[in-house]
Amino acid sequence: MKVDACVMDEDLLTIGAFSRATLLSPKALRGYHESGLLVPAVVDARTGYRGYTRVQLGDAGVIRALRQLDVPLPEIARVLAARDPVETRAVLAHHRDRMREQLARTEAILGEVDSLLTDPSTLTRHAVAERDEPALPVLARTGSCREVDFAGFIGDSIPRLMAVLGRQEVAPAGPLGALFPAEFSDDPADVTVYLPLPAGVEVRGGDGCAALTLPAARLAVVTFVGPYAELSEGYRSLGAWLAGARVPVAGPVRESYLIGPGDGEPESAYRTEIGWPLGRPERNES
Repeated sequence: MKVDACVMDEDLLTIGAFSRATLLSPKALRGYHESGLLVPAVVDARTGYRGYTRVQLGDAGVIRALRQLDVPLPEIARVLAARDPVETRAVLAHHRDRMREQLARTEAILGEVDSLLTDPSTLTRHAVAERDEPALPVLARTGSCREVDFAGFIGDSIPRLMAVLGRQEVAPAGPLGALFPAEFSDDPADVTVYLPLPAGVEVRGGDGCAALTLPAARLAVVTFVGPYAELSEGYRSLGAWLAGARVPVAGPVRESYLIGPGDGEPESAYRTEIGWPLGRPERNES
């Protein structure tokens, strides 16, 4: 039988009454309970009914206010645990910076959408060049992950690769690079992060890294200048070029990070080469 009374005990509110008093749905309150963010004062072992104290009305108000600002739950937990205005201001200052970054990203996306809808030249904004790339010895780390996790995997691989080379006193012979599947997928896919090796130098692997050789290839190359979030512009230019050239992609796509986060330059100055290995030209049959 459902309990409709507002008070389970002298100082306890049922989840229904607490929900109405805090403007938080029972579903949300159950979620906050499961996550440990707002644990009921009492949970009846027999019925499972939750009871909340009057003091918890304040905590619920904090949660509701901060969720309206989209503050992540772990940061709200920090605020509730500290109960310190200084900590609260620090959390909100960090969140404000994140919101400003998101606003800038939103403006950039809107500008990209406007350009794609109104300016056909956007598709060919970046020049494409063909280049013969010789076989390249590299130290590499390969893993399977989703597109949203590519950046994290690359960031985790860099210190591993550098440490393996450092222990053998070998300096990279070129900029960091990565291999991505020729076909995009929402499913996990193999990604290889690598550092070029000096010619003739043998390097031992370790910590998930291994020496290998990238095969020689003829590449269609675009050099994109700008933040990684806008790298899709370069891919579109390559796609437009490939459509006209009637040449298939013949292997993993290569990215080479000529200027990146570790070079002390702003994102607008990042310089990335995108190379698509080319197969044999398609022939028109009469």
